[in-house]
Amino acid sequence: MSNDLGFGKPKKLDLSAFQPRAPEPLETKAAVPVRDEEEAADRAAERVGFQSREPVQRVKRIRRVSEPLDQAFVRAPIDVINRFKQYCNQTGMSYGEALDELMRKAGI
Repeated sequence: MSNDLGFGKPKKLDLSAFQPRAPEPLETKAAVPVRDEEEAADRAAERVGFQSREPVQRVKRIRRVSEPLDQAFVRAPIDVINRFKQYCNQTGMSYGEALDELMRKAGI
């Protein structure tokens, strides 16, 4: 039984023409601020296509202090519902804010 698993004899990798890049000039370790080292590391990572694995900071939503909420289901003709939704879209109000505004205008 053969040990090559059908792939044939492995070829040797020829590294005789390999020339490493010249290192970037660095000052003494104590003279280089940490920020410069981080920038140099970022440039080196960008040069070789490294993608950062640092988690993206999620922005927390600031909400107004609100009173207790409830829900109301409204069954109405589609043209009435569409007019209400268009009103909300045009004014930029939520459904609850628009309902409150329209009730205030009606004197309720």
